[in-house]
Amino acid sequence: MRYVSLHLAALALLMCSSYAGSYGPETQSSAHDLVKDMVANEVTDRAEQSNWIYRVTKVVEQQTLSELEVETKDGPVYRLLAINDAPLDSGQREQETARLNQLIREPSQQLTVKKQHDADERRLENLVRLLPSAFVYEYDGWDGPYQRLDFRPDPAFVPPTMESKVLQSMAGTLLVDPQQKRLARLNGLLVENVSFGFGLFGHLAKGGTFAIERTQVSSSHWKTDLVDIQIAGRMLLFKTISKQQHETRSDFEPVSKDLDLRQAEDLLRSRPEYQAVAVHPTSPH
Repeated sequence: MRYVSLHLAALALLMCSSYAGSYGPETQSSAHDLVKDMVANEVTDRAEQSNWIYRVTKVVEQQTLSELEVETKDGPVYRLLAINDAPLDSGQREQETARLNQLIREPSQQLTVKKQHDADERRLENLVRLLPSAFVYEYDGWDGPYQRLDFRPDPAFVPPTMESKVLQSMAGTLLVDPQQKRLARLNGLLVENVSFGFGLFGHLAKGGTFAIERTQVSSSHWKTDLVDIQIAGRMLLFKTISKQQHETRSDFEPVSKDLDLRQAEDLLRSRPEYQAVAVHPTSPH
């Protein structure tokens, strides 16, 4: 499956320092209440359907891939632009065009992508809803305009699902926009080994790290613009999630909520990012 889920990093999900005197913890709601409000806002944002087009840069099997990705009513669709900063040659561009045309001719392939994407989204939302009960939070000052919170496992938390068991073994920090009460950054660390089904379904090794950053893309919407996952273990449970993943997203622009596959392909072709590599291809070696 090409679409690698961003959601393991989000298992723990979801003003300048000179403001600290007037916006300290003593004048704010409790750290726990701030997280509850943040989670409510994240869930509300996710419920409001919106589609975006953006640039993606990620490391896959020691290669850096640059892509243009667009969200549609049929799930996300991407077009590869460059490999290791080198634009695609004519043969590679033809392969990309053929792949996209096949998605249009055989929508069952994209349906499989959409089903997996939707399943990952539901899994993420279920885990996000657990954040207020899964961790103990404490204020830890400011990081630029954002309130910094430390979190550690709440010993009273009882995971309702096997997947949510990982929350019992994570600690780290959150950066929260204190005015909009939105997640700006998460840094997580596995402080214990995690075993799923007594090890039968997999395990994650202590010391694994997770980082996620969010950026505001409209008055009410925030999008993930960085995911970095560095873990070790065997994960039969999370087949869609890479154990070593670094991905950035940028240049977010809104698109129609009703965008279909053919319209997405036309949009990807019309973008200046694609036009640039089509006009100036890499010379064959």
